[in-house]
Amino acid sequence: MRIFLLFFVCFILGGPTECGKIVADLEKTNITVKWFTSFENQAVEFSIWYGFPTPAVIFIGFSDHGDVNNTDGILFYPKYEKVEDVWIDRNYHLQSDWSQDINVLRVTRSHFVFRRKLVTCDPKDYAFQAGTTEFLVAANWKSERVGNMQSNDWKWDKKFDLVVEKQESRTIQEETIGEEVDSKVVLVNSNSKEPLPGVETTYKCIIRRMPFSTQKRKFHIIRMEPFVAKGNEHLVHHMEVFLCRDEVEEWNGDCNDPQKPKKSSTCSHVIAAWAMGEGPIVYPSEAGLPFGGNGQDEYVMVEIHYNNVEKLTGVMDNSGFQFTVTENLRKYDAAIMELGLIYSDANSIPPGQKAFPISGYCPSQCTRFLPEGGINIFGSQLHAHLTGRKLWTSHYRNGVKIGEINRDDHYSPHWQHLQEIKPYINVQPGDVLTTTCVYDTRKRDKMTLGGYGIADEMCVNYIYYYPASNVEVCKSAISNTTLRQYFRQRYQETNPSTPISQLYANVDWTPSRAEELFNLYSVGNLKMDCLQSHGDRFPFISDDKRQSWNNMAKPRFHSNPTVETRDPYECPAMNDLVNFD
Repeated sequence: MRIFLLFFVCFILGGPTECGKIVADLEKTNITVKWFTSFENQAVEFSIWYGFPTPAVIFIGFSDHGDVNNTDGILFYPKYEKVEDVWIDRNYHLQSDWSQDINVLRVTRSHFVFRRKLVTCDPKDYAFQAGTTEFLVAANWKSERVGNMQSNDWKWDKKFDLVVEKQESRTIQEETIGEEVDSKVVLVNSNSKEPLPGVETTYKCIIRRMPFSTQKRKFHIIRMEPFVAKGNEHLVHHMEVFLCRDEVEEWNGDCNDPQKPKKSSTCSHVIAAWAMGEGPIVYPSEAGLPFGGNGQDEYVMVEIHYNNVEKLTGVMDNSGFQFTVTENLRKYDAAIMELGLIYSDANSIPPGQKAFPISGYCPSQCTRFLPEGGINIFGSQLHAHLTGRKLWTSHYRNGVKIGEINRDDHYSPHWQHLQEIKPYINVQPGDVLTTTCVYDTRKRDKMTLGGYGIADEMCVNYIYYYPASNVEVCKSAISNTTLRQYFRQRYQETNPSTPISQLYANVDWTPSRAEELFNLYSVGNLKMDCLQSHGDRFPFISDDKRQSWNNMAKPRFHSNPTVETRDPYECPAMNDLVNFD
């Protein structure tokens, strides 16, 4: 079954098929990289195709987070039909790998083919794992002498894709989903004649009424597809779609505009989230997203986050979302839930950190409100901003980790995707879900605050599931009580009106102080958003009268020794970025 178009099937009935393809657009020609992934052989077979004029040298690199230095790669000299296993050091110089871990299968005038193990245990090789792989493709037409990879002779392109999927998914075949006989297509986009403001971060809201009557009849949305105006792909960072709980009025403008309709506050029920690099959302045949039939017209709101780094002016945009809806209701109502960290400056990261983790919790006190038989998760989208490096959600039952919902150890904010979950993961009432994000702030000299701006940080997992529940948001932050107590005891900050962002700004974040904050985040009490679809919190139920949603003890776990991981000290890879400075 095809749930998301970015899902690659690596095996069909035991035989290999194409897992993926990228096309790098270089100055004089395109270079195409295709691959097949074999779980049985634990290897990837790559074929590299190039056009004319033929480059003197071609480089295909695998980067952990898009940096050119500290990158694994393959170097190819077309004239000599020579392929070499190489890596780029921290000073951008290309080095031949002591261990040549590639097996060249074929070389022709138009392409070459090689095979490599997913994990070689060579510290200068990239370990192919589930999640994002960043490709660095480069060519040099002027000289066969490699030299410094920062030379202007090299022409570069960066691409993102999935080389490895979860092993359980490898035998799933795509199933073409035909259009429902009575399906309707609805486009919700901006008709504004006003250009985008010349600022870095803008949130634009578009409120539209469904163009057909929804008062008496219930519908299912079975497909949601982003529409990004051509030429604005670099500006549209992400979009969220909300159903409105009240009849509003159509509107288009800045989400923070005081003229925004007051009833737009009821547009809080998230039904979709899209981010740069993502494809359409196609629901499984047994479920659809419900709306209508409540005696009033349905309105939807599309919220668009623009990341205008260059602060361009005069840009017109008509982006939005397209929905396919049907009256032919499916067996289950589907829904989307937000996991992770509350958008709050309480969740902030000190500067100069190589790998600083923060976890957001969805505890048993909130999952108790799930349906009696639990929910079945069929899709997951992880989301962070510029310093996010590793993101995942763990699943606990009775205090023991029993698995993960989704993981991306090579996350990039520039290429995000919905990950199909197959087989579906059943989450029972009382289970705990934790979403962890690991941040790299080595290039920053100030605190990175949690928040909405692109320079701020987020940690979110949007999970798609059925049957629908009334739990819409299950996210946390360090409690304000715990945080202010820490600053009072450690830094004598006693003024209760001092903004949290200022408390962080007042600290000189040495390594030991950053470690202290990490320890506080790891054990301190939580502020919880356990929100219903209309935005209100569920009632807090506990025998401990000292606790509440605003000051709740963190869930306690113990580890499951059966969870298998690659130990970076036993089997190293370029991804580990061990720093000996």
